[in-house]
Order: sequence, then C-alpha cells, then structure tokens
Amino acid sequence: MTPRGPVTSKQIVPLRGVVFSPMSYGGLHLLGDAAHLISPMSAEGMSLALHDADTFARAVVRQVEEGDSGLLDGYSATCLAHTWQRQASAVWMTEAMHDAGDASYEGEFRKQVALRNLETLLEPLTAPLPSA
Repeated sequence: MTPRGPVTSKQIVPLRGVVFSPMSYGGLHLLGDAAHLISPMSAEGMSLALHDADTFARAVVRQVEEGDSGLLDGYSATCLAHTWQRQASAVWMTEAMHDAGDASYEGEFRKQVALRNLETLLEPLTAPLPSA
C-alpha cells in the first residue's frame, strides 16, 4: 500500500492558448513561449518552441551566408501558420477530453460526440494486429 499524506497545496492550470501576432517586428523576432502559449493538455509547447527555433535559425543562416532575407521576412507568417494549426488541435483535444467525461458539462449530445471523436483518435492504437 502506498503511504498517503495530506495534500499540502493544489493549483489550477489554465487550459488556454495565447498567440501574439505578428511574431516579428523589425529586427525583433519572438520564439517559443514569448510568441505563444498552448494548453498543456496537448503537450505541444516544446514542439512549437523547437519549430520556431529551427525556422528562425535557418532564416538567419540564409541571411548571413547568402544575403537572402526572404526566410527571415517570412518567419512570422511561417510560424503563425504552424502555431494556429497546433492551437486548433489543442482546443479540439481539450474540448473532447472535457466533454467526454461528464454530460452535465455540455450535455449528453456533446458527451457522445466527444466520446466518438476520442474513439476515432485512439482506434489505430487499439485495433487488432493483422494476422500473418
């Protein structure tokens, strides 16, 4: 049996997203959490930050080595398109997880739709392996 102790603190984590646009202004370029926050429900924060860093690094290298500022000029648009795609996915995941568990939250209809969405998402993971 696992020993249990008193709960000494608890915290409510906001399940929200924030996006700052544009992500560039003149010579200032925002990356990672400085540019966007994503719900922890989606586990996408690190990936978004790494995507920004990779996109920015490639743009800077192109500017320095070739004198071509095209990638740097398009940094904000490139990263925002990717960010909004991931934000949409995070909102979908958060809503599906919350709606699927309790009909009193959004009603039985939303609960059933959310359950079907989650089943569809997880179906490839639970499908039987094809026989040889």
